[in-house]
Amino acid sequence: MSTENRSELITSLMKAMRDQAGRGLMLHGAIAERFGLNFTDLKCLDLARHEKELTAGRIAAATGLSTSAVTAVLDRLERRGFIERRRSTTDRRKVVVAATGQHDAEMQEVFAGFGGMVTDILDHYDDERLAFLLEVTHRLTRAAHEATERLADDGKS
Repeated sequence: MSTENRSELITSLMKAMRDQAGRGLMLHGAIAERFGLNFTDLKCLDLARHEKELTAGRIAAATGLSTSAVTAVLDRLERRGFIERRRSTTDRRKVVVAATGQHDAEMQEVFAGFGGMVTDILDHYDDERLAFLLEVTHRLTRAAHEATERLADDGKS
């Protein structure tokens, strides 16, 4: 492949990934709205579902939100019954955020339609290509995480 073709391919792929990311944001925004939340609330709830000892400080670090913004998010999620604040079992001085699971069945139902569509698409690829896609996705996720941390750190200067 020539350098010019490779450059065009990378440019097209980056454009397609930006479009896909934007569409994903729109989808998650619509899902959040269905539950009376906003996009940021939904993403913070995802963190609460997946991290056992999640603290407000960890949410701030992961999202780049200020501590006051995290407090507002947690207040909204707690009022709606999505999370609880509890004392850490390992350090009673810390408060951890825990998903209640109260709305999990409803959310799974909403996500199931799109999940089925994604599964149908991925079924067209063999295991080797799926493993490749998984590797690329993990690497892109790490890069996005690092970029988010850099932007948050730059904003604190």
